[in-house]
Amino acid sequence: MTRILLVDDDVDLLISLKTFLKKQGYEITTTTTCSSGLNILRSVEPNLVILDINVGEEDGRSMCRQIKREAELQHIPVILISANHQELGFYKNYGANASLPKPFRLNDLSELIQKTLSGDNTIQQ
Repeated sequence: MTRILLVDDDVDLLISLKTFLKKQGYEITTTTTCSSGLNILRSVEPNLVILDINVGEEDGRSMCRQIKREAELQHIPVILISANHQELGFYKNYGANASLPKPFRLNDLSELIQKTLSGDNTIQQ
């Protein structure tokens, strides 16, 4: 089963994404902080991380950079999400594989997840 780690400080969004993605057949782990996200990342070893840019007082871009710097984690694809659409234009600068602006349709997220997991390098958001 494909494992996804969701990192966002919006608990309502986490609940709805978890419910939707579980119905899609994914195993979902959620957290509301980047620091706990990194710990979970090392123990759960997800196949994909969906990460908000602004996670409370923490910066999801920094977490993304850290994932991509660590040899044992850098293979894990990361999708950055944010209501700050301007920042998402630079997602590759942070090492992310793709980005998606909030609010988004759940079907668009599902499609992006499938493309990202398949290694599709033509993703443009």
